[in-house]
Amino acid sequence: MTSPSKILLLALFVAAAVAYFGDKIIAVADGQKQVVQNTGNDMVYAKTNVAEYGGDIRVSMNRDGHYWATLDVNGTPIRFVVDTGASHISLSYEDAEAAGLDPAGLAFDRAFRTANGISYKAMVKLDQISLESIEVTGISASVSQQGVMNVSLLGMNFLNKLSSFKIENQSLVLKP
Repeated sequence: MTSPSKILLLALFVAAAVAYFGDKIIAVADGQKQVVQNTGNDMVYAKTNVAEYGGDIRVSMNRDGHYWATLDVNGTPIRFVVDTGASHISLSYEDAEAAGLDPAGLAFDRAFRTANGISYKAMVKLDQISLESIEVTGISASVSQQGVMNVSLLGMNFLNKLSSFKIENQSLVLKP
């Protein structure tokens, strides 16, 4: 028989595990539910099966309060934070390099007023950017100078290509 102290200890262990691992996101891929977890300092992000939501794409809120999604840029997976305050897609230098844009050869001559002050960036056209069933071609984006920005922003020029987007139950709902 189990003693009350063992049951209490087990309950505390379960509560601690739920508190620690509770921010995992349930992702749906190939009809199978999978857990996507935060590993180290990586941001948690998820994709969902669009068929389950009638074509909508849902991205769960991260524990930092932001919505992170991985999109394919010119065939390369790039992690973005969705930023409705950004007028357009903005790639970090490193992400632009990964997507094959050769940022070393770009002219960072375009001044942008950002939340952190004036920033000089280079303008590029992306051949293709996609998130599951949403694909956009020939869209403009900016590239930040090396070391200036450590995250890429998914801005309004991408979001405005959708029929709608909204926040619902701590999920960002994107409607193609």
